[in-house]
Amino acid sequence: MKGIPGLLVALGLGIAGALANWFYMAQKARELDMVEFIGIADSGVKAGEVFKSEHLVRVPIPQRFALRLRDSAPTYRDASLVIGTTAYRDFRDGEIVLHQDLLAPPGYDLKKDLGPNDQVVWVTVDSRGFVPSFFSGGDEVSFIVPKMSSNAPPRGASPGAAQPSAQTELIGPFHILALGNRRGSYERTRAAGQLQSQENVIAIRVKRVSENQLEPKAQELLDRLRLSNNQALGIVMHSGKRSESPTTAGAR
Repeated sequence: MKGIPGLLVALGLGIAGALANWFYMAQKARELDMVEFIGIADSGVKAGEVFKSEHLVRVPIPQRFALRLRDSAPTYRDASLVIGTTAYRDFRDGEIVLHQDLLAPPGYDLKKDLGPNDQVVWVTVDSRGFVPSFFSGGDEVSFIVPKMSSNAPPRGASPGAAQPSAQTELIGPFHILALGNRRGSYERTRAAGQLQSQENVIAIRVKRVSENQLEPKAQELLDRLRLSNNQALGIVMHSGKRSESPTTAGAR
């Protein structure tokens, strides 16, 4: 009878060991479970090419590492989303296709991006100091306008009555809605085969504050254009990063 407790202890240890081994093997098995993402084959894909099935390969990644990647990249079972689309840039062999690579250039309907109090104003930019391919819809810009002299006539005066000074100032910022007929980036629009035209004529979003009145900066811009006989303006691109104000920075 004395051996029975020892036997029970040994049996319990054996069961515990078996459970621990099973748990360890289950964990390893889960690590070996693979999620397949969409990769680019050895041939690569050039900008403007249409994706075909032979351009794509399966890229297996262990499940525990794939959880975060799923937010950024489609899995191979969704390869049909890629096949038939046009590459907007060069894709090297071994790259994983990301969701952002599947975004098509926006269409031409500006009204879809307008809120109930938004309106569109077109501004002609001086093409001598402007490279359109660096700009896209959504960029924030300001316009370079000549300062008016202190004896400038009040609003409503005839064009040409105001005397611009040699100095300039900025009016803005404004968000670009389109450059000519282009809404998206230069690369995406070119890859989609869309012909680009009049990119020095920029559509900007402005706010309407009353039935017949725009926000002050937009109204000021229109007044300057009218007083200068709608001359082409210079343009300044704003950084997409937040920073301290120039006054605060200069006080250091």
